[in-house]
Amino acid sequence: MTTFFRKSLLVLPFMLVQAAALLAQSYADGLAAVQLKEWDKAIGVFSALAQADAADQNARLSLGTAYMAKGQKEQALSAFKAAFDAKPEGALAHVATGRILLLDNKAADAEKSFEKATRTARKDMNAWRHVGESYWFYIAPGDNRPNLTRAEQYLKGGLDVNSKDFQTLMSLGFTYKEIGNGGASATYYEQASLVEPKNPLPLLMLGRVYRIAKQFDRAIDYFDKAIALNPRYTAALRSKAEYLFISRKWERATQAYKDLVNNGDAVTIEDEMQLANCLFITKDCKGCSDLVEKILKKDGSKNYLRRLQAYCDYENGEYQRGLDILNSYFQNVTPDKILPSDYEYLGKLQLKTKSDSTVALQNLAKSIEVDSARARWALYEEISNIQYVRKDYCASAASMQMYLDSVPSPTATNFYNLGLRNYFCGDSISYVKALAAFTRVTEINANAPIGWLWRAKSAAKFDPTPEQIEANPDLAAEYGKATESWENYTQRAEADKEKNKKDLLAAYGYLSYVYFVKKDAEKFNAVTAKWTALDPANTTIKEMQDAFGKDVPADPKMPNGGSDGNKKN
Repeated sequence: MTTFFRKSLLVLPFMLVQAAALLAQSYADGLAAVQLKEWDKAIGVFSALAQADAADQNARLSLGTAYMAKGQKEQALSAFKAAFDAKPEGALAHVATGRILLLDNKAADAEKSFEKATRTARKDMNAWRHVGESYWFYIAPGDNRPNLTRAEQYLKGGLDVNSKDFQTLMSLGFTYKEIGNGGASATYYEQASLVEPKNPLPLLMLGRVYRIAKQFDRAIDYFDKAIALNPRYTAALRSKAEYLFISRKWERATQAYKDLVNNGDAVTIEDEMQLANCLFITKDCKGCSDLVEKILKKDGSKNYLRRLQAYCDYENGEYQRGLDILNSYFQNVTPDKILPSDYEYLGKLQLKTKSDSTVALQNLAKSIEVDSARARWALYEEISNIQYVRKDYCASAASMQMYLDSVPSPTATNFYNLGLRNYFCGDSISYVKALAAFTRVTEINANAPIGWLWRAKSAAKFDPTPEQIEANPDLAAEYGKATESWENYTQRAEADKEKNKKDLLAAYGYLSYVYFVKKDAEKFNAVTAKWTALDPANTTIKEMQDAFGKDVPADPKMPNGGSDGNKKN
């Protein structure tokens, strides 16, 4: 025997062991892809295995399962027929026959084939598993979902043969997860983790089960356990990062995406894009911009990511550069890639660069219009403030009302701003809305004079005017709709008479006239005394005091409840 031949005989067993390990790994990858519902990956793995071994029935049956999951029944049927043709006898041939009959909607005949498969299988756990999985994605005519109870029964039958078969335990975990029985699903995934304690997949699936159950801490704990077993395990790294992101744990999500991008063994460009989003949210604009540039060098078609650079420029005060980037982005991006936030930042950048404010408002409104989640309704406040500065009070009032409609518990300040806008809108309906808004202010914060002041001003708009009373003196008796509000205002504003002098004079004048008309001497004397003390040179006070109680016509110079004051918010 030559030296070369002897060495070849030594190398051959090693190569066979290595090939077997790779084959087992490929099966594991495919079955893991099924658990994770990565159907294209599963199809790729099982197709490769089937092509490598024409007699591999397991690969063809699993390939058919993946096609069924995608709704590609013709391809599934072809895979099942190929599985039968590979070996037309034995347990797996009966499974293939049963699946072909199911696709022909011959459920009773299929059951007979599956029963033959289980009788023939004996301790062939793959056959038991394939029978159970036959029902995962087949939907009988007239039904709206698969018969997962039948899948459960067959898979449990397999456990009666071998209670520690890893893949059967995993399939049962998957079945119960699809049924919606999280407790049972977790039980079988837990048992699978005990059978293969160094396999991170069952721990990952436990994390996903607890994520569905909205048990945040337990889900993260299992994701971490899976990562501890394999720090490069992309599926676990991604699942953790995604869950932290949707849970709005921004700082932790950012770190998790960094771990994924830096350590994952199958990182995608979408993972990097999500990290860029996290960096933006956590205000790391430099990191975000650097990563965007890196992504664009890999794939220039992701140009829409430049939006994040524009967003960062806005946050950093680089308004003109941000606007230039976003304008360029809008010229090149396809409509399906535009986000509500794109319109929002375009509008904000236009306002900051003193561009056309009308166009800016249109873009802010557009961001709300296209936001189906209503997450940008708060922008109505910003829109309202801009309209208010432009003295478009009626539009500002409508926008502020839209903003309040999106706030679970509006504050006194919210109602105050709404009231001002309606008050200055200036029509009768708006005065009604202003009075209602300022009334809410006084209900929320009864001790603040400002609410009572504007409540009084609004109520006074429903009094007859001096001209109306002059023409018809009988209307004087209807004057005084703001009395209660002015009384409440004076009680609170008198704590700082110098600061509130102007509005106190308006209040005293209004109340003096009301008490004069009602001939309420006690209140009239009290309020005119306060009025005199605050404005001793006012001759109108003396004239009213001299005329009190006498049969005289109403004073055409009666107070009007105070001026509207400064219209700036």
